[in-house]
Amino acid sequence: MTYATFKKLRKSFFCISIFLGITVYFFGNTSNNKTDSLAQNYNLETTQETVATQENQLLEEETVATQENQLLEEKAVATQENQLLEEEAVATQENQLLEEEAVATEKTAKNPSRQELDIPLIQHPLIEKHLKEFQKPFSINWLKKVLERASPYRPYIRQQLKENNMPLCLEYLPVIESEFKINAKSRSGALGMWQFMENSIQPFLKKNEWIDERLDPWKSTDAAIKKLQDNYNWFKDWELALAAYNYGSGGISRLIKKHDNVNNYWYLVDKGVLTNQTENYVPKFLAIAEIITNEEYYGLDLPKINEEEILNWEEVTVTKSIPITLLAKEMGIDSSILEFLNPSLLRGRTPPATEYQLRVPMGTSESVALIIQEMELPTYEHTYKVVKGDTLWGISRRYGITVQDLCDANNISENGILSIGKILYVPIIK
Repeated sequence: MTYATFKKLRKSFFCISIFLGITVYFFGNTSNNKTDSLAQNYNLETTQETVATQENQLLEEETVATQENQLLEEKAVATQENQLLEEEAVATQENQLLEEEAVATEKTAKNPSRQELDIPLIQHPLIEKHLKEFQKPFSINWLKKVLERASPYRPYIRQQLKENNMPLCLEYLPVIESEFKINAKSRSGALGMWQFMENSIQPFLKKNEWIDERLDPWKSTDAAIKKLQDNYNWFKDWELALAAYNYGSGGISRLIKKHDNVNNYWYLVDKGVLTNQTENYVPKFLAIAEIITNEEYYGLDLPKINEEEILNWEEVTVTKSIPITLLAKEMGIDSSILEFLNPSLLRGRTPPATEYQLRVPMGTSESVALIIQEMELPTYEHTYKVVKGDTLWGISRRYGITVQDLCDANNISENGILSIGKILYVPIIK
């Protein structure tokens, strides 16, 4: 190889080397740039993903926070509602209390306090039993009727109790004795408003074929007060005095003596030695007296009386047998007025051959005395015992009187049935 050729080859190789170096440099820089770009892109994407993740986390946290806030708000609203409900409940309770207080105040204003009976009311099961019983609607209606029936007699009873310095609640004893029916008759034969037995009327009342003063509400009231007073003076205890009125003072005295000599009605009750009637007699009476005395306290409205409205009358002394209906006709009044004032007359006429104090309306005694003086009346009366086959017409013909005279003398009707053995009074006019 020539030198010139070698120089050309060396020159070519140098050029190639330079070219390769430039190429390597160029491509090397390009590769690095790509690598850096990829890295940068990767880093960007990673950053973006991180940012997105963080944003999502923030969004989730915001959502959670929002939900928590909503829950808190809902709880706050619920709490407020509960508070309002509680406040309303409290207000309702307060209003109820105020209403109850108003009712109590109104009741207290009407009846500031319960009035104690002048025979003290004790705590006892029998009293509580009868107090509940007499406050039932049926019992209240019954009690109203009884007190309406009692209105003509209660002022007099109260007056007599005051004058004798006795417990005023005794005014209500006829409620359980007779329901204030002046002609009430028990199965045992007790009669009248105060239910006197025939064997216990002496020396308080009179009874014969013409009159029975057990039927007189005013005279029997005087007798009952005297008897109760005697019982109290003996036992020194009003419950025992009442029990003795029902059972008899002798019977109560024997029971006391037999059972430890304890002078206490409730002791005998708890011992179970009284009859069922006497055991309930005093508790029933006290329950009635309590309810009537404290009617407003128990929310009742019962018939009342005016103490000043005591029935007044005048009396005329009569010594003849005068038919009430005939006298009323002569006086120009209804016969029911004289019958009401003189309820003890059994035959509708005054008794013969004896003095009888006939009650007449106020202001009429003088005129009635003159009427009686001028009346043509029987001088005496004959008794006749009815036998089989007798008739009013036949008996009247036998004595020369009219059937009407015979009926008037015996307070019977012309169509009445004559029972064998009946005693008739025959008016003989001379």
